[in-house]
Amino acid sequence: MRLKTAVVFLTLSLVCLISRVSFADSLTLSGVGGASTDGFYVDPYIFTITGPGGTSSMVDMSCLNFNREVTIGSSWTADPISVASIGSSGIDGEPLIDFLADAYLYNQYAAAVGVNGGQLTSDIQFAIWSIMDPTGIASEDGFDAEAKSLASAAKAAAPAALLAGDFANDVVFIPSYYTPGSEPQIFMTDPPPPAITPEPTSLLLLGTGLLGTVGLMRRKFRKA
Repeated sequence: MRLKTAVVFLTLSLVCLISRVSFADSLTLSGVGGASTDGFYVDPYIFTITGPGGTSSMVDMSCLNFNREVTIGSSWTADPISVASIGSSGIDGEPLIDFLADAYLYNQYAAAVGVNGGQLTSDIQFAIWSIMDPTGIASEDGFDAEAKSLASAAKAAAPAALLAGDFANDVVFIPSYYTPGSEPQIFMTDPPPPAITPEPTSLLLLGTGLLGTVGLMRRKFRKA
């Protein structure tokens, strides 16, 4: 009986420690790295993030919401969610297809080199905003023909199974613990910053140690 109690205790301890890697992180918008287009700053947004892995600064992220607002210096808590793990029902009131389309567009930033060849960063950003907030962005000058074309292409590409390679490492930060009516924007980044990266080696060593302890206790009780 005492052995069973000890085993249960150790198991629960391991579960509690492992669950720490999914706790909400602290995000602070520390600045903007992109230019202002039609009065709106575009990708990248610069963050300081504190999570289970410590604190990461100068983290570039892209904004997914146009109708929500945050200001430089704002801090809030958010849950880091891998786009690849979002279920068919979506998350935070947004359907899965929207996250996939935004992930498709987010991965276009790497090829954005400006007007003389390559896609404008601002067009990609406005296309991203239009996915989750189509009515809010519709009348903005920045949502030009090129941005509309990009948004259409992203929506068409999102359901394809081959898109998995595009968003394999993309992470979105879903706001939590906010005042109703003041929900912060959702941000996306890739690769995940060290602050939110779990430490599997440490957890593995901890789990191995706990299992070893259980084994020793089992042998002790058998001898008794």
